[in-house]
Amino acid sequence: MMEFEKEEKDINKMKEQQENTNENIEPKDEILNEFEEENKQLKERIAELESQLKEIQNAARLIKATFENYKMDSERQLKEVSKNTALRILRTLIPVIDDFKRAFAYFEKSGDLEEFYNGTRKIFDKFTKILENEGLKRIETDGKFDPFNHEAMEREERDDVEEYTILEVLEDGYMYNGQVIKPAKVKVAIKPKKVESDGKETQ
Repeated sequence: MMEFEKEEKDINKMKEQQENTNENIEPKDEILNEFEEENKQLKERIAELESQLKEIQNAARLIKATFENYKMDSERQLKEVSKNTALRILRTLIPVIDDFKRAFAYFEKSGDLEEFYNGTRKIFDKFTKILENEGLKRIETDGKFDPFNHEAMEREERDDVEEYTILEVLEDGYMYNGQVIKPAKVKVAIKPKKVESDGKETQ
């Protein structure tokens, strides 16, 4: 009798567990509805993202086209400015050419070398003044050697001046709007070599 009661209790307990399990299992229709809803939301989200992507792509194309147009306009304007600058400089230099022609014609007629020299000197001064007004400046060569502005072509041993003092300008140097376009070629002073008692030379 005791064993029968125990088995009955075990069967009832298993039935209760089965009922509880069945209560926790949702019907198949509800699960499918949830999947369909999630799928619908995902599709809507994908469509939204695709729409945003198209907007971004269109904006990128517009920016690229705008930049290309700006680049072309800038290049065209730069060429136009360069052309206008060259024309302006040429217009200022043409009178110099005319002055040279008049000087040559005068010398051919008169043979006056001194007057020809004086006239040519004035033309040269006029020419350099035009270049200075355009931003060309002669590099200063007073004082010590500067490797950024000068090029040492010759060296001379001297003990009466400070080392690397510029002794002579071999060729003028020039800078344009602060940028060196040709360094000045110079002769600089260096320390004389000392001769030791054994005949060896030292600085």
